[in-house]
Amino acid sequence: MKYIIDLDGTLMNGKEPNKDAVRFVAELQKRKLEFVVMTNSIKSPELINKRLEDVGINIAPNRIMNPISSINSYLQKKGYKKAFIVGSTVEVEQINIRQDKKDPSIVILLDFEKDNADFDELQKVFEFVKRGVPIITASKSAYYLKGDKQVLDTGAFVSLFESAAGISIDTFGKPSESYFRSGVKLLDADPGEVTVIGDDCSTDISGANNIGCKSVLIRSGKYQADDELKCKLHKCIDNFMEIFE
Repeated sequence: MKYIIDLDGTLMNGKEPNKDAVRFVAELQKRKLEFVVMTNSIKSPELINKRLEDVGINIAPNRIMNPISSINSYLQKKGYKKAFIVGSTVEVEQINIRQDKKDPSIVILLDFEKDNADFDELQKVFEFVKRGVPIITASKSAYYLKGDKQVLDTGAFVSLFESAAGISIDTFGKPSESYFRSGVKLLDADPGEVTVIGDDCSTDISGANNIGCKSVLIRSGKYQADDELKCKLHKCIDNFMEIFE
C-alpha cells in the first residue's frame, strides 16, 4: 500500500506533531512504504519541509504537494500570461505568470489572510468575474484550525464570489479529482493501491473516494463527532499506528 497524507489537522496540530505522527512517518520509512504529503496550504514545499523537520518529521520537499504546481501546469497549458492574484508576496511569487491588477487574463485566489486582501480587492475580483475573466482557486476549504480556533480560509471567499456572481469556481486543491490523480501519479500507483489519510470528510475523504482510493479518517483536526457515519470510509482511526493493524 502507498499513502497520501494530509498535513494540517492530520500530521500536524498547529505547531506540534499530531497523534504519534513522528513515529508513524518513521515507521513508513523503515518499512520502505511510499507516501506523499498533500496539503491545501499554498506555502512552498521547502517551508513545509522546514516546519515538519522542526518537530522531527523528515519528509523531502519533492514528497510534499501543494496546489501551486497544479495551477502552474494549467496556466502553461492554457497559455495565460498575466493574472490578478490574491495572496501574499511569497505566494504570488510561486505562480509562473506575472501579476497584473489592471488587465488580467485570469483571476487566481490563493489566500486572503492578514494583509492579502481588503474590501477594494474583493470588489476588483468581483468586477473582473462579472466581465467574464476566468477565475480559479487553490482551495475550497471554508476554514482551517489554528490551535483550537477556526480561522476563515480561502473557500469562504470562493463561496462569496460564487454566490454573488452566480458561477462555479474550479479548484486545484483538495477535493479536486485532478489534484488527487496528481498525487497517485507521483506515487506511480493505481488509485486502488493508495490509502488517503485525513481529518476532513469534505476534502480528504471525498477526494479519495472520487478516484477510487481507500480513505481513512483520523479523529483529530476538523473531525467532529460521528463524521465517520456521514461519509464512506475504509477505516476511522484514533491514532496513526492503527494503520498497521
